[in-house]
Amino acid sequence: MLRTLALILACLAGASIPDPAGAATGTAQFEYLTGADGVPLCVLDTGNPQGRELLLIHGFSQSYAVFKQQYQGPLAADHRIVAFDLRGHGCSGKPWVASAYDRSRTWADDVDAVIRAKHLGRPLIVAWSFGGYVAAHYVKHHGTAGIAGLVLVGSHAGLLPPPTDPALLARLEATRAASAARLPDIEAGIAEGHGFVKAMTVKPAPADLAEIMFASQQMLPPYARRAMAALPLQLDEVVPQMTTPTLLLVGDQDRSQSIDTLTALSQRLPDGHLQVIEGAGHATFIDAPQAFAAAILAFENQVQAAVRPSAKESGATP
Repeated sequence: MLRTLALILACLAGASIPDPAGAATGTAQFEYLTGADGVPLCVLDTGNPQGRELLLIHGFSQSYAVFKQQYQGPLAADHRIVAFDLRGHGCSGKPWVASAYDRSRTWADDVDAVIRAKHLGRPLIVAWSFGGYVAAHYVKHHGTAGIAGLVLVGSHAGLLPPPTDPALLARLEATRAASAARLPDIEAGIAEGHGFVKAMTVKPAPADLAEIMFASQQMLPPYARRAMAALPLQLDEVVPQMTTPTLLLVGDQDRSQSIDTLTALSQRLPDGHLQVIEGAGHATFIDAPQAFAAAILAFENQVQAAVRPSAKESGATP
């Protein structure tokens, strides 16, 4: 825990950030890039600089460091991996104004800013939980021409048809209102953080990752949480734009996602696919890192033919 707290203090102080991921390749680079409306975004660039490109987007109240096992595993050997802290999260900027969090375009433009600044050439976006919504916002405003595909991890990304059941609508609105009205409470926040960590996995997370998840959860300010409650999360109108291959990757014990619902969504998407990882919960990449990496590699191989440039485009001789 002391190491995690030291990382937090380094982030808040804007100091040079040590490598909490322990990337096996030794190529990890950290920098601050400018996102939408000037917000600084903390970005990690690691793995094989010559490999195929992955852009990882974390979930609500988390950080790039939650993917620690992926920076050390088989994905890093064959891929250049770029990950960043969303605005308000982790080491990235935390604006005071609500308009910095409640607009679809803002989140989309942050992703676009990272892709452009890091000179990514059609990366595969791997987005977990709330990160799936961020990816859908990106597609809404920037389309899919700049990416090879999408992997939505434990997320329907708001792409389902809007609910019509009055009782469900009332519960959703009550939950949103309660979140927006909640005041900071340190003791309650700590209890919530520990509960969050336990709920993410089927089996207890490794101690280092549990610390990372807890510390990251504490770093999202209450004012940002309240502002994010107004962000539109109903994105079913984006479905026709999801023309790139899209994999819905979910654990069979993910309590936040219905496999039947995701199956229907995969059939609704223009090029949708579904894979269920056995013995995994919401954070499949922690519960089953090897199966998670294998699923991404297999899906990536499926889409390579579609994204590989033709001989004419590449300048090769027929």
